[in-house]
Amino acid sequence: MEHKIEHKLQEKASEIIEHNKEKAAELLGQTKEQTINILETKTSFLKKLFCITLAVFVVGIGIWFFYEYKTGTFRDADSFKDFINSFGIFGPLFLTLFQCVKTVYAVIPSTLGCIVGPTLFGPWIGIICNYIGICAGSFVAFWLSRTFGVTFVKQIFSEKKYNKSMKWLEKQKKSYPVFLWIAIFLPISPDDFLCYFTGLTDMKFKKFALIILTSKPFTIIVYGLIFGYGFN
Repeated sequence: MEHKIEHKLQEKASEIIEHNKEKAAELLGQTKEQTINILETKTSFLKKLFCITLAVFVVGIGIWFFYEYKTGTFRDADSFKDFINSFGIFGPLFLTLFQCVKTVYAVIPSTLGCIVGPTLFGPWIGIICNYIGICAGSFVAFWLSRTFGVTFVKQIFSEKKYNKSMKWLEKQKKSYPVFLWIAIFLPISPDDFLCYFTGLTDMKFKKFALIILTSKPFTIIVYGLIFGYGFN
């Protein structure tokens, strides 16, 4: 009799333990799910905050850029030299910033900074400033296009140009990466538009960055050597 009672007690204890295990597992699963949701919410918030901050920065720089453009700062090489020189030892930094903003806003001739930088600071400092600035601007243009979409790009460039480019892309989709590399490599291509346009394609950022980083240096180095050594 005692043996039967002991056996039933053991069975009951096992049931209680198993039941608690299930409840513990359920509770743990809920905790994990809640933790993941909290982390995803925080990540989403941080992404939105970063996008808003970057957008405000780009707009703020654009307002300053437009003001300087209207006052004739970027009218020619001499006026631009005076502008960069006015920043003293920070001149190279502002040259880099100019090249970045110029790529994003696409209203200034792309060769202006490539000519003036090496003339003012020597070929290699000029080359480095121009390379960093232009690549950074290309990445920002790609990000803006991918984030804000077709409507945003059409506000910067004409709808006719956009539609024409899209028709061409449909026919040459497989060879577009090769075309982009060659186009960025050549000094006469509309680099700024291509950066925005590529943001609307399905090309991954890593591939785009690789194309920009490997195709940009050649023209920048040529300008740097010619105007760094030839005009100093």
